[in-house]
Amino acid sequence: MNDFLFADDAPSNDVPPRSHATSMPPFRILIVDDDEEIHVITKMALSEFHLNHRRLEFVSAYSGEEARQLLSQQHDFALVLLDVVMEHDHAGLDVARWIRETLRNRLIRIVLRTGQPGQAPEEEIIARYEIDDYKEKTELTYRKLVTLMYSSLRAYSELCRIERNRRALEHIINASAQLFSAASVKELSRGILEQLVAIVTHADTAAYCSVDGAIDGVTAAGSSAANLRVLAGVGQYQHDEGQGLAKHVDQQVIARLIQRQQPVSFEIHQQDYYGLYHTTDGRYYLLFIQGIVKQQHSGELADSDQHLLELFMNNTAIAFEHAQRTQHTE
Repeated sequence: MNDFLFADDAPSNDVPPRSHATSMPPFRILIVDDDEEIHVITKMALSEFHLNHRRLEFVSAYSGEEARQLLSQQHDFALVLLDVVMEHDHAGLDVARWIRETLRNRLIRIVLRTGQPGQAPEEEIIARYEIDDYKEKTELTYRKLVTLMYSSLRAYSELCRIERNRRALEHIINASAQLFSAASVKELSRGILEQLVAIVTHADTAAYCSVDGAIDGVTAAGSSAANLRVLAGVGQYQHDEGQGLAKHVDQQVIARLIQRQQPVSFEIHQQDYYGLYHTTDGRYYLLFIQGIVKQQHSGELADSDQHLLELFMNNTAIAFEHAQRTQHTE
């Protein structure tokens, strides 16, 4: 057996139990090592880990070439734990360079792991390669591995937010030329929504919808269930604009919000945000954000954050209705 089996650190209470897991998509971790035992040990040690209600999903590769194939086909890995010595002495180093220079992936976190530190001195490797950490396998105790996950995945999440904000700014700039056409309102709303949910709620999946139909007898138009049509979407809803929204949405929450008959009301249900805007002419609009991170895990959004979300719902509804009226009169 190897001598890096986490025997010196017993699992602590730092990692929440499995029962706290949600439907949030997991962080995907690529383990690249030619030693099967390393894969087993790593997965076992991190089986209960989660961050911001997201667990880990592991994918294994046993050579540098296999890692390249996986990374070429799948672009959503958050972290790669990369062995240095595999099919040859610098196989892992070649993969690290390929990720940054050929694949041009700047988001994925790269952690090199070596069982032969003398072959790849730490200072030289960090200076020459665009990696995020360098660890000897013998020093990766259970606790240090968990710490590594926290630091690497938080950095990855922050970089993803920055990238989303950059894309959102592009949407806003592209929409500015024809502000009140239907197409530009969608583009502008998508850009603002992408920035808003990333900054305010630390989420990456959201949809702004028009609401038609009725729920449990509460009239929003006339049928037995709310018909949610996506006007602007980000994350997994970015390609659903103009289509119905059904997945992950709890109709009973929407019914409760309609029953309040307030201009703006919201509810946080199982880490998802439901915000309902009721216009003066009786129309409803829903802002749905999947997997928000609430303020300091208090269970509530800050008042200032909720104000921004309400402002978005109000102004976006006005913009869409203005665009529709303009389109009908042309």
